[in-house]
Amino acid sequence: MNRHDPSGVLKTTAASLALVDHILELEGATMSELVEATGLAKSTVHAHLKTLAEYGYVVNVDNEYHLGAKFCHLGDYVRTRKEYYRVAQETVSWLDSESSMDADFAVEEHGRIVSLYGDLEFANSPRFLIDGSPFHVHTTCSGKAIIAEYPETRVREIIDRWGLPAATDDSITTEDELFAELATVRERGYAENSGEAVEGFWAIGKAVKSPRGEVYGSLNLSGPAYVVDEETRATQVELLERAAERFEQGVAELYQTQASEPNEE
Repeated sequence: MNRHDPSGVLKTTAASLALVDHILELEGATMSELVEATGLAKSTVHAHLKTLAEYGYVVNVDNEYHLGAKFCHLGDYVRTRKEYYRVAQETVSWLDSESSMDADFAVEEHGRIVSLYGDLEFANSPRFLIDGSPFHVHTTCSGKAIIAEYPETRVREIIDRWGLPAATDDSITTEDELFAELATVRERGYAENSGEAVEGFWAIGKAVKSPRGEVYGSLNLSGPAYVVDEETRATQVELLERAAERFEQGVAELYQTQASEPNEE
């Protein structure tokens, strides 16, 4: 059940952003499809789309609306503004070269999971962690790895806002299941996902932190479940642990470099 309180949210802004989400989900949509998806009047949808187009957020191609190239610039800004982005990119690149699986780095924002660095190719759905689309924390190894480091109050806030919807028959759907799973993640040091977000998709994730103990995100390895046996799992876990050490060492060195640089007046 979603108990998020939307008080203070501007309805006009929310409607525009909802249209952006629908266009992304539908991979392009006609006016009639957006009217049906939102339940808004055609004139209202048209006004929102015209405004979004004026500012470069959507484009109309043969009477079908798509997201504009401006989102590419926004995505680059989001990725590169992070102080650790070069360390994350280098770590993902190393992990990708060492592993037979796909590697990525994901973060939690507003109770959802988004992959910032990586090139996942396994999933048939283009929305699965490869285009900046958010996913629920309880259906991904990255989400479980990250929130396992959070206090229980924060985890419950996320559940209250987004609920525990099932993406597949294997998804966690109750609080008891989730908290038991998070205890397991803390005990073994990494999270595992087997068909919980996408059927036939296997993944492991490990949270990484700053020298101050702040959770930055999760390094992850993923691929088709049919190639995973005990030997493969053990190999991938070892690689992931080494990658996490590389990441945290790289961030520590970054902090030391920044601390040693003279302050400019």
